[in-house]
Amino acid sequence: MSVDNLLEPSSIKSDLKLPEQIIETDLSNFRENFNSSHFMFSHNLAGHPLFEIPRLVELANTILSQGRTNKIQSYISKVPVEQKWNHRPGIKQIREAIAHIGESDSWVMLEDVQVDPEYAALLNQIITELEILTGRPLRKEMTWLGAYIFIASPNSITPYHIDSELNFLFQIQGEKDMSLFNQNDRSVLNEEEIEKFYIGDLNVANYREENQSKASVYHLQPGKGLHHPILAPHWAKNGNNVSVALSVLFYLRPYDLKTRIYQVNNYLRRLGLEPTPPGKSTLRDRIKIFALGLLSDRRPKSKFTILRSGVLRLKSIEGRLKQFQQAVRSLKR
Repeated sequence: MSVDNLLEPSSIKSDLKLPEQIIETDLSNFRENFNSSHFMFSHNLAGHPLFEIPRLVELANTILSQGRTNKIQSYISKVPVEQKWNHRPGIKQIREAIAHIGESDSWVMLEDVQVDPEYAALLNQIITELEILTGRPLRKEMTWLGAYIFIASPNSITPYHIDSELNFLFQIQGEKDMSLFNQNDRSVLNEEEIEKFYIGDLNVANYREENQSKASVYHLQPGKGLHHPILAPHWAKNGNNVSVALSVLFYLRPYDLKTRIYQVNNYLRRLGLEPTPPGKSTLRDRIKIFALGLLSDRRPKSKFTILRSGVLRLKSIEGRLKQFQQAVRSLKR
C-alpha cells in the first residue's frame, strides 16, 4: 500500500497557515526512544483553527458526504476502564454529538482526516519533521499512514487497549491523564495475547488493577504530546473540559514482518507447541516471515490486509481442509 501520493508536498494544495515548526523537543528523545519507549514532547498546534469544534463538525460532514461512514466511530464517553471496544454503547447523531461535545457525553474518533486537503497538509509537515527528528526515511519505510482526531466530552474514559500502529499523540484542547504501560513487560501483556491480537482478536488485552502501578501516567495538556510504541497498552481519563487530540499513526515495514512471527506462533501454540518469541532466534524468525509471506498479498489494498492478508488466507486453507476431512469421514460411513 503506497503512501507516496498522500505525502508528496507537490500533490497537496492548501492555503492553510501552519506553524513554521510544529514539534518542539529534544532530538535525542526521538532517536533513542522511537518505538522502544514512550516519551513526551511539545508542539505548537494548541489553539489552531483546524481543531475548533465548528471546523471539526465540517470535517465530519466531509467524511460522511464521501460515504465513509466507517471512518467515524462514536460512543458513550463514560465507561469502565476495562470495557471492551465492541461492547461500548454507540451514538448515532454524530454531528450533534460533536457540535455539543461539552454536554453530549460522547467520545468520537474521526479516522483518516487527511482526506481533507488542509489536514493532509498538516500531516505532511508532521511527517517531514518526524523524519528529521528520528533520522529515518519514514516515508520509504511506511506501509500505511493515517491521521485521527479524537473529540471527547469532559471526564471521558478511553478504555484499556493495545494498537498495531506507532502513535504520536498531540493534545490540542483540554487535559487528560494517559496511563501507558511497557509493551515489553510480559507480566502486563504476554506472548499469547499478542499472538491472538495479530490473528484478529482486537479485544484480547485485559486490564488488571494490580498492574496499574506498572504504568507511567502522563498528564497531557494543550501543547503537549506523547509517543506510543507499537503494542504499548494504555488507557486515558479526560479532565473536566472538552478534549481534542490528534494522533499521527503509521505502520513500518520491519514491524509488519514481525507481525507474521506472532501469527505463525499462534498456529504453533494451537498445535500444542511452545513457539519461540520474536527476537530469540534469527533463523526461526526468518523462516516464519518467509512462510507466511508466501500467503500474503504482495500489494495489499487496505490497512487491514497489510498485517492480516497472510493469516486470512491461512484460515481459508484451514477451513477447506476441515471441509475435506468431513467429506472423507462421511464417505467412510
